[in-house]
Amino acid sequence: MNHVPPPTVLSWLAGRYPIPHPTSVELLRSYTNDVYLVRTAHKRYVLKLYGPGWRTEPEIRYELALLDHLASNGVAVAQAIGSGDLWAVQPIEVDGLIRHAVLFHFAPGAKPQPPFSPTLYEHEGRTVAAMHDAADTFVTAYPRQSMDERYLLDRPLELIQSYLTDATDRRFFRRFVAELRARIEALADRGLDWGPCHGDVTMDNFHLTDDGQLVWYDFDSGGPGWRAGDLQGWAKSIPDAAPLWEAFLCGYQQVRPIDHVNFDAAPYVFVGFEIWGMTVDLRYRVLPQGDGATKVYLASAMDNLRYWANRLNL
Repeated sequence: MNHVPPPTVLSWLAGRYPIPHPTSVELLRSYTNDVYLVRTAHKRYVLKLYGPGWRTEPEIRYELALLDHLASNGVAVAQAIGSGDLWAVQPIEVDGLIRHAVLFHFAPGAKPQPPFSPTLYEHEGRTVAAMHDAADTFVTAYPRQSMDERYLLDRPLELIQSYLTDATDRRFFRRFVAELRARIEALADRGLDWGPCHGDVTMDNFHLTDDGQLVWYDFDSGGPGWRAGDLQGWAKSIPDAAPLWEAFLCGYQQVRPIDHVNFDAAPYVFVGFEIWGMTVDLRYRVLPQGDGATKVYLASAMDNLRYWANRLNL
């Protein structure tokens, strides 16, 4: 995906949003979206240009409405400039295509730096629980895809196996997805918590302020889904991560009571998101590099899934 050069973005911004005159624009990341750091004389903002075909305007407005709802319920998040106003989502033409742009407040603080302590994971658990609590009352007319087994597993299976050239890998992948799907469905039948999720709860998606507040941003992967996907499921099945997992669980339950079936499901839903993420990687990064890069990527991805198959006894 071709990003818009920062000088072009700088001139495009003029008069678009009610902020002081921008003095500089810096490209931070170009993947599913182009993300820019925008500076004025005294403040910073983040401009996101959503990738073509990635999110429709109504889906983006779901994200912004969720941010507004969370903020109004005491959850620290980086909201959009203009919030619910129609002009909060702006069109920009790139290579003959209309893309959607949103300017966000810059989350105060900075990303936490490793090593990450159990204390930080406990704090993170409390804030994720508060986020889920607040999101329970979120209602909007804007649509967003449900992050269910069809979204996480079935559609990715169709795409990924079409590029697997090794017969052993194809057999393994089909069997692994089928067993993972069966495990998630069995747990869902026991009553998994469902509702708006962040979708990418990692140390990369919040800032920590000097006074210890966690401020969340980048809800672009979120939507209605199993809350187990936000529960750091990767840590549950790794012995070395046990102190982090226990700290997160402790922090979460200090704020939000939750049936333990959700913690049982967390590793399986986490791997579901890993498989969904493979489709995003393929479409936006790997396939444009050609057959050789695709083969190397998928070989590594299958090794990763075999690791999780062993961890989860699948």
